[in-house]
Amino acid sequence: MEVSKKTSPTPTELIDWLNDEGVLELDWDFPEDGNLAEAGLDSMAVMQLVVAVEDRWAIELGPEDLTRANLATPTTLAALIVARTS
Repeated sequence: MEVSKKTSPTPTELIDWLNDEGVLELDWDFPEDGNLAEAGLDSMAVMQLVVAVEDRWAIELGPEDLTRANLATPTTLAALIVARTS
């Protein structure tokens, strides 16, 4: 799924994008509030995620952004992207 660089993703779009980017392999029905760590978001996947997010949305994520709370679910990750693109 193509996610625009100009618009912030919805949690559902983010789930599809994570799959497309190969960051995680999430089921098509993965919930918007599903636990990304339990789905395989480990430290290596976080590094891949940071690079992909920064490239896609032309934002810079700092260490303060990479908290368990921000990376917990597609919903919280989408909110982080929204906050950094605003």
